[in-house]
Amino acid sequence: MAAVHPDIFYLLQRSELLSDLLRQKERELEESRAESGRLRLQLQERDQRILELEGRLNNNNINEEPARKRARSQLYNTRLPWSSLRPSSLNEKKAALRTKFLEPCFEKLPKNVVKANVTFRTDDGFTVGVEWPKGPLDRNGQPPPADQAVTGRGYRHQTDETRDLVRWCVYFKDQASLSDVWFHELHMKFMKVIPPLSWLQEEKREQNNFIPYQMEENARDGNAASRSVKGIIEKHLMMPKNRDLLEGDEPEVGFRYGLDGRPQAKNNIIGAVMACITPVRNPEQALARPKRTVREEYCVFLYSGKEDYEEQVRCGSRVFREIEELHLNGIDIDLGEEGRKHVRIKWYVLSDWKALAIMLGLVGPTGDYFCISCYCRKAEIAQFRQDYALRSQESAHIHTGSRDSRGHQHLPVMSLDWGNAMIDTLHMYLRIGGKLLSQLIGWSIDQNHTDALEKAMKEVGIRTFYIRKEATREGPSTFKWKSLTGKELETAIQRLPDKLPAIINNIGSSGEVQIDSLQGRQLTAMLQAKGVERVPRLISERKALLKRLLGGAETVAQPGRGEDGVEIRVEDLQKLWKDFTVVMEMVKDPQQRHHVGRVAKQWCEDFRDITYQEDVTPYIHYLGCHLGTKLTEHPFMHSINCEMIEKKNHVQTRRFHHATQRGGGRYPSKWAEQLMQMENRETFASIHGIGQRQKRSWVRRNGQAPNPDPLPSSDDEEDDDDDRIAYNGEEDDD
Repeated sequence: MAAVHPDIFYLLQRSELLSDLLRQKERELEESRAESGRLRLQLQERDQRILELEGRLNNNNINEEPARKRARSQLYNTRLPWSSLRPSSLNEKKAALRTKFLEPCFEKLPKNVVKANVTFRTDDGFTVGVEWPKGPLDRNGQPPPADQAVTGRGYRHQTDETRDLVRWCVYFKDQASLSDVWFHELHMKFMKVIPPLSWLQEEKREQNNFIPYQMEENARDGNAASRSVKGIIEKHLMMPKNRDLLEGDEPEVGFRYGLDGRPQAKNNIIGAVMACITPVRNPEQALARPKRTVREEYCVFLYSGKEDYEEQVRCGSRVFREIEELHLNGIDIDLGEEGRKHVRIKWYVLSDWKALAIMLGLVGPTGDYFCISCYCRKAEIAQFRQDYALRSQESAHIHTGSRDSRGHQHLPVMSLDWGNAMIDTLHMYLRIGGKLLSQLIGWSIDQNHTDALEKAMKEVGIRTFYIRKEATREGPSTFKWKSLTGKELETAIQRLPDKLPAIINNIGSSGEVQIDSLQGRQLTAMLQAKGVERVPRLISERKALLKRLLGGAETVAQPGRGEDGVEIRVEDLQKLWKDFTVVMEMVKDPQQRHHVGRVAKQWCEDFRDITYQEDVTPYIHYLGCHLGTKLTEHPFMHSINCEMIEKKNHVQTRRFHHATQRGGGRYPSKWAEQLMQMENRETFASIHGIGQRQKRSWVRRNGQAPNPDPLPSSDDEEDDDDDRIAYNGEEDDD
């Protein structure tokens, strides 16, 4: 048998495979042709059906045009918030919500529900009310039945008159710090007059969220709260008495931001810090109504702690960013039928020296570059005729963190115009007046005339003042005196000048003086001359250290400067005290703003030349170098001082601490949350006119006719127990 070549077998197998593949492709081609035929028949049947339907439609509606398809409208505009839409665009949104959401959902409601009002709230805090169905008719096309008077004993069933009475009771209960137990007892005694406590509690829960607030968990102990600045401004501008502020196409409204810290314990370890905003009046309004009330101060954040930079940033960063946004972009106010109006907001920052320096990120008043407005150095503090370079936001960014910081330790807590940051005129008066009084006390101690000073104080009406020599923990005995409140200090500055000749004699130019009569900077200079590198902060500690260095001596030699044997004359001191009152009275009058700078500068130079250059404080530097310029630019400066912030912080702290902390305190919530809820209730009362009573007619004792036209009281009653500010002899010279 002949052999077959292997390539032949390969070719035969390859030929069979190709034949099978060819037959498979032929079968697939036949199947696709059959499928194409079937699809062609189906298309022909559908075309025939469409032609039949069109012919039938044309026969029924010969004269009618075919309906056009409506373009799909976009329901949500994600680029713009609803709060910024025009009324016409907002109505389109409401219609879309009604047709695409409410109508499909409400068709499944029970048949006895014939009408509904739905409130939607957007992510930007805007409220939209949608009525279903739209118009005066219900879902059945009939007028809806009249509202039936709901009867019941609960607070929600009461009339508007009763609810208004409850709101007044809530306000007065907060003002009087009346406990729930006593209010319940009053209700049980006068049941027909005083509403039950449960109604007040329900109303308080509603008012507590009148303006949204939140707890600041970043605080040191979580005991901090803040609320919306935008919400406060909206409520304030919508008050009927403030609608004149919205006149014009794009009005500008000014607000002052201020901060105050108050110790809650005698050791000054526990403190309460409160930041408030208040509307800025123009000079005409300030002259017409110079007194402000606590109700005009709106608290924006508060916390338990000290006026520290880090604590302010942790607790108030939300408020600071909101203030910056309002400063840049303004606010849109919904005026109802009048549409929306854009209002520009201008901010002013005003506080005492310590708080303002911390807010601006500067060193304290004891630093080399101490001033909050200029780059004056400590060695030039008594030079009032020089022109110093002014601080600005740009220079703060340049110097912060650099080797030549020039007093800039941190960036300011918020970015605003540096020229709108000002020292409070109230603290300026108290600190400079306190310096004058401490000088007088020192000279009376040096001349052993403390009894004469106490007698003069009683004659001018200050009966609580005393000077005693007491043993202290710092060492030897030293003199202590009673600190004066703000009102007492004002009385002393105004009435003591006429009695100065009976209190002290002319101050000699040289000789031994008592250490207890020396001022802070004099003690610092003497301690540094004796080689002390670290001078104590408290004045009492400086006196004790100097006595120890002198071997327990009570006196020290002080060089003089006069040639006639007399350094300071009493008549010069009298004129200095009286002129200070004249200067501060000019500050209160906006019409005198162009003359304050010249008069204040002259007074500061007289203080330096008559007394001691070492006693010139940062407040005196600001009075002589910057106050005149600030008053010329901002004539309303005195009308927005921090007096009401001090009082508000005092009142709120006193209200809270009427109870002990046994069992967790009066309420389970934190201190900051309780005070912020009180602030919301007080803002609610201020916005709605609660607590502003009508003045009653009265008759004088001599029998004159009563006042025929009593006017409404626009001011709160003053609190006689207001010791909001006291000059403390232990404070450093700031």
